[in-house]
Amino acid sequence: MPLYEYFCADCNGVFELLRPAKQASMDQPCPECDEDAKRIVSREFAMFTYRDGYPRRIPDDGSFYHFGKRVSAPISGPSDGYSHPELNPEEPTERPSIEDIETYELLQEAKKHVDPEIRARVIDDTTRKEEDVKKRLRTTKGTKVEERAKQTALKAEREMAKKKLKE
Repeated sequence: MPLYEYFCADCNGVFELLRPAKQASMDQPCPECDEDAKRIVSREFAMFTYRDGYPRRIPDDGSFYHFGKRVSAPISGPSDGYSHPELNPEEPTERPSIEDIETYELLQEAKKHVDPEIRARVIDDTTRKEEDVKKRLRTTKGTKVEERAKQTALKAEREMAKKKLKE
């Protein structure tokens, strides 16, 4: 039989009784003053369930745990299984310097004079660096001077792409 708590309004007392579940909601006589007392929810009520391999107290707040640390959602997407995006956030990419932007513009200018079929077959360090700078140009925000240089570089690339389409 479960243990229930009751509150007597007449003598302002709280007491516990072992009662069958069918009789739990019925008023019970107070042991002090023999008046009917209403059932109350116990503050020490503790119920546990297992979720994600960890005991969880009921009522559950809906959060998840990753290796014992609280996170708001389980891992969704590719992962090594040991690192969680909330616990190990990705480091922000550094914004490109003016020199990187100028180098990018020079590479774009040099692309105009290279046969596209040959360029498509060759992937070297300059190509990888160019892609890295291009990614950083689009994903970071810099100072006003850097932003103007980025806009100029991206505009030159768009114009070159338009010329390729016309040919």
